[in-house]
Amino acid sequence: MLITRIKASNFYGIKDPIEVAFIEGGEKEKVGYVNKGKERISLISGFYGSNASGKSTVLNAIDTVIRIMLIKQQDYVINPGGIKEETVIAFPNFSSDAKDKPIILEIDFVFGSDDNKYNYLVSITNEGKEISKEVLCKNGKEIFSRNDHKVSLGNQIEKIIGDAVAKNIVAPKKSSFVSVLLDENSDISVFSNLKTEMGVSELKEINNKICFITDKRSVQMGQNNINGLLAFAVNYLNDTKTQDEKLGAVNSVVKYFEPSFESLIIKKGSDNNPINKSFSFTYEAKYTNFYKNLGIMELSAGTRELVAYISNILKIIKNGGIVVYDETSKYYHPDMEIAILNLFKDKDINQHNAQIFFSSHNHETFDLLQNNQAHILEKKDNGIAVSKVSDYDVRERDNVKRAYRLGSLGGVPDTIDFNRIINNLL
Repeated sequence: MLITRIKASNFYGIKDPIEVAFIEGGEKEKVGYVNKGKERISLISGFYGSNASGKSTVLNAIDTVIRIMLIKQQDYVINPGGIKEETVIAFPNFSSDAKDKPIILEIDFVFGSDDNKYNYLVSITNEGKEISKEVLCKNGKEIFSRNDHKVSLGNQIEKIIGDAVAKNIVAPKKSSFVSVLLDENSDISVFSNLKTEMGVSELKEINNKICFITDKRSVQMGQNNINGLLAFAVNYLNDTKTQDEKLGAVNSVVKYFEPSFESLIIKKGSDNNPINKSFSFTYEAKYTNFYKNLGIMELSAGTRELVAYISNILKIIKNGGIVVYDETSKYYHPDMEIAILNLFKDKDINQHNAQIFFSSHNHETFDLLQNNQAHILEKKDNGIAVSKVSDYDVRERDNVKRAYRLGSLGGVPDTIDFNRIINNLL
């Protein structure tokens, strides 16, 4: 899977529509890109800006639109406090003049062995709780459109399954029609294997081609990697065929990161959890010359981050797909961060053209990117504004880091004003 464009409006801090393309013209090969015909698709895209500038929001737009495509939503969820609350598919912009406007998310991507070009648009209303519009196109041809509950499949498909059947197909208000279409257990799958007839059966494989490491999820779990750590442990325990491979990969990387580390120990414990026995397990780390093992939460933040996510990152690099990684600078030493990001530029390692979208506060990561791959975000009166370094009078060989630090490209905080405020408070 390769994403070539994302567009969003009325989503989190995004008010007016913003559009970010990850593609440029040119047939000549270029480091950090993959050629598709007369175009190059970026394999590494970085997002920069001061705090609360919208970096996480843009990455979360990618996360959200793909999850909407793949996952059937529930009407209600139980929050950590045990309170039943209505599901929110996507959070809207809370500006007063955007209150009655729909959230609109749109994505272009290339997928499949034939490099099929897809476009998907979804409109969400009622404060992010209901889907009102949805359109899926493949290679420039509309596959289906949906307005509220009504779905239009196109004349050719309606002829195959019959007009009477086609008229009875409706979309649920809280789930995308794509997610229902791809769900093997949905009622719609009995209609002449509809997804195959429509030519979109390959999309069910997207779920194995994505890795989201975004703060919008982890912040609810305390920002200490608990979500990723638990996901890795449960996945490890449930997948007995690849246990040695998964643990071996994680142990090798963490051992390089922390030399005295020996191995993780993950094993099922006593079945004393009546709700979910898969979460009853031992999760420890063994160290050289330590008289006892350390509990997983006693590890350093950087080690926990590696344990939580490196296995998924390696899987994407090995098989192809996308990684959306918010704040790669949060836990890693700058050189380690650059080493991880650089994997996606190394053609010998990244043989299947895995793609990464990341945000960072580390200016050194500018050295990894072409000017067209570095995006600067700022908060404006009309919401979030995004630009590329290539939009400015900056050449590829110029010192982009210096230009950014001096504020020539925008997206940096006003530390002088910050110091004045602190001085007044003191």
